[in-house]
Amino acid sequence: MYKVFLFIVGISCIWSCSEPSKAKEQDAPLEVIPQTLHVSSFSGSGVVSVQKQELTPDSIGIISEIKLELPKYKKGIYYRPFSQKLAAGNRVEPLWFDDISELDGYKHQKPRMDSHIDLGAFMMLQKENGDYLALLPLVSNRLGNTFSIRNKTVYLTVTTYGTDTENVAAPLMGYGQSKNPYEAARMAWEQAMNTDNVKENINWRSDKEYPEAYNYLGWCSWEHYKHNINEEVILDALKGMKESTIPFRWMLVDDGYLDHEKGQLLSFGADKTKFPNGWEPITSQKDDKIKWMGIWRNFNGYFGAVSPKHNMPGLGEHLVARNPSGQKPLLVPKISGEAANAFFHEMTKNTKANGFDIIKVDFQSDNFRNNAGASNAILGVHYNNIALEENCKDKDLMLLNCIAQQNFNVFNHRHSAIIRGSVDYKTTKDRLDVTLVQNFANAFWLGHTHWLDQDMFFANFEETAQLMAVARAMSGGPIYLSDVPEHIDDTVLKPLTYADGRILGTLAPAVPLPESLMQDPYFDGKAFRVIAPLKNKTAAIMAVNLNQDDKELITQVSLKDYPFAGGMIQPYDGLWEIPKEGILLYDYYTGSAQILKEDYQFTLGSGKERLLLLNPIQHGWSIIGRPDKYLSGSTFEVLEIDENSVKIQMVEDGPLLLWSDNKIPHSENFEFTKLENGLWKGELIKPDSDRKYNIIGKVQ
Repeated sequence: MYKVFLFIVGISCIWSCSEPSKAKEQDAPLEVIPQTLHVSSFSGSGVVSVQKQELTPDSIGIISEIKLELPKYKKGIYYRPFSQKLAAGNRVEPLWFDDISELDGYKHQKPRMDSHIDLGAFMMLQKENGDYLALLPLVSNRLGNTFSIRNKTVYLTVTTYGTDTENVAAPLMGYGQSKNPYEAARMAWEQAMNTDNVKENINWRSDKEYPEAYNYLGWCSWEHYKHNINEEVILDALKGMKESTIPFRWMLVDDGYLDHEKGQLLSFGADKTKFPNGWEPITSQKDDKIKWMGIWRNFNGYFGAVSPKHNMPGLGEHLVARNPSGQKPLLVPKISGEAANAFFHEMTKNTKANGFDIIKVDFQSDNFRNNAGASNAILGVHYNNIALEENCKDKDLMLLNCIAQQNFNVFNHRHSAIIRGSVDYKTTKDRLDVTLVQNFANAFWLGHTHWLDQDMFFANFEETAQLMAVARAMSGGPIYLSDVPEHIDDTVLKPLTYADGRILGTLAPAVPLPESLMQDPYFDGKAFRVIAPLKNKTAAIMAVNLNQDDKELITQVSLKDYPFAGGMIQPYDGLWEIPKEGILLYDYYTGSAQILKEDYQFTLGSGKERLLLLNPIQHGWSIIGRPDKYLSGSTFEVLEIDENSVKIQMVEDGPLLLWSDNKIPHSENFEFTKLENGLWKGELIKPDSDRKYNIIGKVQ
């Protein structure tokens, strides 16, 4: 479809639109937006952009739809929000294809959700030579780019979803090509980090401040109580958390409290019938155990935006009525920096003044629709996201972005470090499968700029509690529950944290191993396997059987998997090298260990998982760490090591598991018991105040 801009830019556009652009497209900004991009000509990394010029959207706010001529490839992965309307932003999920035509007219097939195929946020191809090509649509202050698919072809859609002509340069797409997929995606993001009108609004994950509270175990009201909360319910939950032996450190009051009328916001205060005394009876109870408290907010005010009857006089001049659906007007902030700042100042001022430290902001990805048909909806999203971030930063509020995966939002998160990774957790099988895949597959493209939040879960739902706990341990992100606090079984929780509730954590978000990244985990008959890096060059791998035929399958962990643990570490220093002395594999579920030479094979039942730790062997030693924790490699640091001894420092005192090559470990602090295959378990008998311990090896 030819757009209005073709008539604006003159004769040079006529040539460009009739001749597909060639290899030099990525070397310098193009004079005009091309009709076709030959992606097959891309190599290395680069960015496709267009020089400053007047760009006019059509009647629905689209400036151009650029046909992408793809290179020859073996497989592809395409990320799309599976819902076109409500909450599209926490529903970005991957689809796998052997040919892009398979996604044209995509039909919903469980456990995948919905059939929506447009607003694509990211795509990667594995080319015929094995190289990976990552394609990242860019979003600038005033222009949004996403993928769409029709006529068996993929298009890059350039849009404002508004009416105004913009006289701007147009960043279109970053790309990167590499022999490993993580580097390819990083290269595409690196191009974004160096592009004007894009780089100002994004940042690497490692350059953001991770909020302190999320280093500890938390609790959220939503999944158990839903909207059925009031002062008594929250106080009872708070009492249960304080009395519990589980080391909760923060709580979050989710939706169900707001001062609204028929879904339209009256104020950012609380419903007086539910919370007659306001928040003081609750937030005044922060103490050494429950140190932080948080509250849920809706990015747009509430589901029906702001009520015309609202009682926030300071916002009156900053709000405007929109009617993008043609059904019910919405009162939203005007598209200006001043209006956005006023709105989010009101939200965050109320949050801070009422004693909250954490703010979870939801439904960000509905925002562009609320301003569709106005001057420039993408600019509105930009102003609003930036205002939220700056106000949170100014008031020292710890922000969790929820329903924000739509790339119009992602590209406006310069400060915030955490983003929701999937649709809401539920206990149903389909939802469990979808959330697992979404969280880890989304970490592949979002993990360069964010840590991912895998949502709350139920520790008491025995069927999947351990799987959910291990998955969250691997994520490196927040971990929080929603069970009734006084009734929680802590069996699966103890291996997640230290005694003070601190989460063990990873050095980077877990992501699918290359084979899993490019396969359909529901129907390809293989395990879904993800990897995360830990301290001490330990790699953690979780394998889970998500195949929909409910059959057992055989899978494996291989020596060749180990290097990919380095794929998401920042700053990026390449894939890990396999240590000269090799790798010791420790199977957490069986408690067994062996030197990893051939593939380590095992069977997984339907819906079942396995956790494996790959530990380097150095000078005839391999320190596994605390066997009572999922991520044992995170529980210590090797200070010194040679053939005769090893010195470690424990993060927290506890038992110690290690392997030695024909050496008997001795220590004045641990009493060691011999297990199988060179394993030794040490029980701490003499703690050291600095938790530094020497272990001497005597030849057997």
